[in-house]
Amino acid sequence: MSIVIAHRGVTGVNMVENTVKAFERAVALGANFIETDVRLTSDGSLICFHDGKWDGTAVKKMTYSSLQRYARKIGWELPLLEEVLLICKGKIQVDIELKAKGLEQQVIDKVRKTGMSENVLITSFYDTVLRNIKNKAPEIKTGLLLGRKLLQQRFRIHAYAQDLYPESRLKKIQADAVCPHYYLLHLGFIKRMKRLDLPVYVWTVNEKRRMRKVLAKGANGLITDQVLEAMEVIKGESEKEQLGK
Repeated sequence: MSIVIAHRGVTGVNMVENTVKAFERAVALGANFIETDVRLTSDGSLICFHDGKWDGTAVKKMTYSSLQRYARKIGWELPLLEEVLLICKGKIQVDIELKAKGLEQQVIDKVRKTGMSENVLITSFYDTVLRNIKNKAPEIKTGLLLGRKLLQQRFRIHAYAQDLYPESRLKKIQADAVCPHYYLLHLGFIKRMKRLDLPVYVWTVNEKRRMRKVLAKGANGLITDQVLEAMEVIKGESEKEQLGK
């Protein structure tokens, strides 16, 4: 059965993304993974935070305490990666997206310290980051993210071809999974990944109609903001499959 990866946890009314409450909600709903973004502050703290800037200032130039102070002013808590890993331990697996280069060793250290090496998937758009992870910690699974430039209005045919046909890249970095944007599911993409024996987790799939199409193509998992809807679709497709046997 396909899996559900809760994109930045489960958000909604009074529920901010990439927070402990959002992650705990994903656990309560029965998601298979949470996905969280990791950045490094100026004082060396690994935080679960998506954007590169806060109110115009680069996160990497701000301390954890100052960021936490701003977060609390608007009613939420900014979690540390280690805190999130400990909360998830024994409950749910964690997809850790590295948003920048140079964080590899610190992240590996936190994963190992919390005993989560077998229950995380480290993902990134940067091939070099994943190659470094695999070289330093071969026991930790990695997944190559694909398709970012398609959404940033920086389309180039060469970059598109590299993402549409990533086989050589995946082999070079010894990736354990591939995470394409659904725009890339053409020209037998998933079938080609299956030949490499790699699971395919597709982002960010929020509409039920698209979920069904992605699953019909053979995806192993959905990275989604709509966890309940994804679980319903997967259950429905599984029931159809059982009836057809």
